[in-house]
Amino acid sequence: MHISHIPMQDKQIIAFIDTIFPKITFEKLNNLTHEDLDLTWRKWLLSSNHNTISGLDFFKYSSFSPGTTDAFGEFISRYPNRRIRVSRNDFILTKILSKSYNRELLYLEDSKIERDDCLIISLPFSGNGDIYPNFDDLLNDCDKSDVPVFIDGAYFGISNNIHYPLDRKCIKDFVLSLSKNLAGNPLRLGIRFTKEQIDDGITAGLLGSDIFDRLGSYISIELLNNFSHNWTIEKYRNKSNEICEHFGLIPTKTFTIAIGPENMIQFKRGDYVRISITEELSRVS
Repeated sequence: MHISHIPMQDKQIIAFIDTIFPKITFEKLNNLTHEDLDLTWRKWLLSSNHNTISGLDFFKYSSFSPGTTDAFGEFISRYPNRRIRVSRNDFILTKILSKSYNRELLYLEDSKIERDDCLIISLPFSGNGDIYPNFDDLLNDCDKSDVPVFIDGAYFGISNNIHYPLDRKCIKDFVLSLSKNLAGNPLRLGIRFTKEQIDDGITAGLLGSDIFDRLGSYISIELLNNFSHNWTIEKYRNKSNEICEHFGLIPTKTFTIAIGPENMIQFKRGDYVRISITEELSRVS
């Protein structure tokens, strides 16, 4: 068990990845289009029986992203005059970038959302493997105050019973990754969906010269076509519950994350005793 969240290491997926590389040719990569990647991701997301998405059609634009991390900085840069809002229990990258870019940051727990803010938040919430407390109310405040919202969906492939309300007007960016679920951490495979056409560091090559990471896109398509979200959840959800019961932990909507009792202070992360059980799950893969 770990305090840091470790990506899954599924033996079946890793063995499949090893079969991809011998099939790759220059011609296949040269003929690959970004539309191929876009459509494959959309099909994979909407075919889930364990999570629901409303409003993905509003996000007409997409671009390959190396995981989700690059998209954080581009979102922050796009709103230079807004204060950055994030939970103190969320992914630490937002705090690092705020300091690096010399931007003002205020934790969600310390004050209500205001008109000149922008919000970065994970769904499911990385702080507790579930949903951020009063999440709907938070989005209501963002809608009312025209606060742009960035949804980090990096845990989509390892979560269940989550609804993604992308039809909310405040949500501007939706980013996903294959790092946590399909062993893509060393490969940096992800995608960013946006409502508007964005010209920035992620899209500049694609918009200007049809340049994007075709190798990463090809591997992404192969993984998405062969391992559905349903496959991952149905393989690991019950095993996760068994591990939680064995160690006296509380399961969450993210099967790699459990909540421990207050006396397990070595796993205290912000306001939660959040425990990564990925290593235990990977042993039984």
